[in-house]
Amino acid sequence: MIKFLNMKKLICFIFIAILLSGCGPTIINTKTAEEFESIARAQGYSFTARAQPINWITENGLTETGDKKPAQGAGTTQTQANQIALDICNNSGYGRCIITKENGRMTYEAESLIASLKNKQKKTAKKQEQKKQPPKIVAEDKEVVPAASGSGFYITSSGYILTNNHVIDGCRKVSLTHDGKEFEASVIATDSKNDLAILKSSVRPSKFYKISNDDPKLLENVIIAGYPLGKRVSSAIKTSKGSVTSLAGYGDNYSNFQTDAALNQGNSGGPIMDNSGNVIGVAVANFGKRVGVESFNFGIKSSTVKSFVSSNDINFTTGSKVNLSNEQLSNLITNATIYLECWLTIADIKKILAEEDNQKAFYSQYQ
Repeated sequence: MIKFLNMKKLICFIFIAILLSGCGPTIINTKTAEEFESIARAQGYSFTARAQPINWITENGLTETGDKKPAQGAGTTQTQANQIALDICNNSGYGRCIITKENGRMTYEAESLIASLKNKQKKTAKKQEQKKQPPKIVAEDKEVVPAASGSGFYITSSGYILTNNHVIDGCRKVSLTHDGKEFEASVIATDSKNDLAILKSSVRPSKFYKISNDDPKLLENVIIAGYPLGKRVSSAIKTSKGSVTSLAGYGDNYSNFQTDAALNQGNSGGPIMDNSGNVIGVAVANFGKRVGVESFNFGIKSSTVKSFVSSNDINFTTGSKVNLSNEQLSNLITNATIYLECWLTIADIKKILAEEDNQKAFYSQYQ
């Protein structure tokens, strides 16, 4: 008689395991937790478990997706019930699963996960609320100071300068350093869409850049010149070498191209040139360092640059095919690349820093 009862229990266990595994009429998609508990108890199982994919769990609690319901298991021990529920959940292709209920009660693991999600939601909401609050402005904040830096370069012997629009955007004054002296520059034209700007100074440079007749080509060697990180590193000009790695910029912007040559904040507006010293692009952005992946460095193509300059009635010189020696390139880079400073009030700085999409290379004391 005892053997018969044990055999009957074994058969029942196999039957419920089959139901739970989906080989027969599926119990996990049609029964509520309460109904499952009742069936399990009727079959002589003392322990039940309920498993859910982690991505179904939200800060509002345990949720279900469409007609898919959490997996359930029953057994003679809690470990056995948990294993059946987890196996069913994991084999359903839902993603990583955890036990959310044991015998109808929420598990500590599920409660902890929900609590952490709620805490994360609160932190995100608080951060967003802080960003929305306008910065506090005091009387001293009206002082105009050199706040951010960028790069630029001469494109004519009469002192016309090319740079990025975001380098000079909003500046109360723009100054440049030439031969160790500071000069003020006037803004002649801007193109916010392509992020370009033309400045004019009283300086008559001994060297200026020619603009390439051709757009950059894939795998073409390039040199970037400028003042990355401004005076925080040193006041000397810096260069980096690389190649053209894509003929489109971020978001398939074909007025830009991509390069693996090093580019940091402060490089913005500097020239990207070929081995003949011809400008094939203007350094415009560094995307990768913002998202924690290998950096994507972009430049504005020479065709876009020429169109902008021409439309403002500025005569420029087009490039040649003759390669320059390192000494000639060094001389061009040193004399035709410019360090630019953006002057702002402290109030301006506070407002810009509060913006999410700020591209300015601010000095460290303001960040």
